[in-house]
Amino acid sequence: MRFDSRATSAREALDYWRGSLSRSWDMQLADDADPAHFHADVTMWRMSELIVGAATFGPTQTRMRRERNIQSDQLDHYRLLLLHGGEFHCDAAGRRVSLAPGRFLITDMALPEESESACSSSVLYIPRDTLDAALPQPMRLHGLSPDNACGHLLSDHLAALLHGLPDTAPQELPALSAATVGLVAASLAPTVIDPLTTGVAVDGALLRRARRHIEDHLADTELAAAHLCKLLRVSRSTLYRLFEPLGGVSQYIKERRLARVHQILAQSCDRQPIARLAEDHGFKSAAHFSKAFRAQFGYSPREVPRAVEPARLPSGGNAEERFDRWLNSLCH
Repeated sequence: MRFDSRATSAREALDYWRGSLSRSWDMQLADDADPAHFHADVTMWRMSELIVGAATFGPTQTRMRRERNIQSDQLDHYRLLLLHGGEFHCDAAGRRVSLAPGRFLITDMALPEESESACSSSVLYIPRDTLDAALPQPMRLHGLSPDNACGHLLSDHLAALLHGLPDTAPQELPALSAATVGLVAASLAPTVIDPLTTGVAVDGALLRRARRHIEDHLADTELAAAHLCKLLRVSRSTLYRLFEPLGGVSQYIKERRLARVHQILAQSCDRQPIARLAEDHGFKSAAHFSKAFRAQFGYSPREVPRAVEPARLPSGGNAEERFDRWLNSLCH
């Protein structure tokens, strides 16, 4: 996916940029920034299960990832940002980091964050389970910015990766992805864990286990709070606390069921019976399902677009919708 603001006017590009980010981020230019000076050049690649890219943009913009953004895009990924030049300041749920060129920051897309930046950077999105499996123990990664030898190697590795991807054969991507995740894990493993965050890490491990079970049993009619409490061996109050940032247990299960049906509809060559899909995913009626579906996605089940096109700047079509569909294809 390529976005280059020079393809249109600065103000039109800014509107498109803000709109394309709106599901995952609330973005505004800094108060003293001139919209006429907006520029952005972004290239993103899908590399097996990873998403890797490079971006340069300015002037200074602020981005806020709030609870509603988290519930909207359901991204269960870590984001690693490596700064090459410019400024990047971030508040990751209380961890405040100002990056220097050559340093990287990792954030958890399931948690709120705020940032202020005008910079050139590389970015890497890693599915939660993939990175967690590579770490020696559960860690609270949100807001970590290690400074060690492996971190410096990672900087060189990402630069070489982005340079070589255009000429990389598809069969080479899984091995490259595994090597990249291993290097990220090696950069994070030596990080000293604050004893006060041990409880947070344990809660995170429980929540990941619960979310993984939910994802594997979305069609199970018994999938509910009582079932999860028994599975995790935790009290109902503990389960509710774990899912509170995600809108609650029942709400999360409903959102994931809707996302699964959306995925089925988008990827199916033949239009699936809506009533059957609703019934198979725990909804009491097709009408109840359709109302919930529209509330979550903004359109009806019958309007789900099947084709996924690369994102481009507006040229008479709905480019923001194309970008959104492209992003969704990377996350499922």
